[in-house]
Amino acid sequence: MQSYEFKIQSRKEDIDFINKIIEAYEEVGVVRTIDPQKGLITIISTLDYKDLAKEIILDLGKNYVKAEILEEGPWQGVL
Repeated sequence: MQSYEFKIQSRKEDIDFINKIIEAYEEVGVVRTIDPQKGLITIISTLDYKDLAKEIILDLGKNYVKAEILEEGPWQGVL
């Protein structure tokens, strides 16, 4: 199964909340922190769940926390 990733700009204080929300949607994705001080994270999903993952990210960014999608595309294999 192919994987898909979203690179997200957030705030360091929002990373845990975003992680918990993504975890609550079982199988939608996994959050990895790239740089906690800068609030950079990735969310790795599958092609089957990428649309739902994007909806969740956009909703979080619109209503709850800073969650701006900087890049998205096929997973590059970096954890």
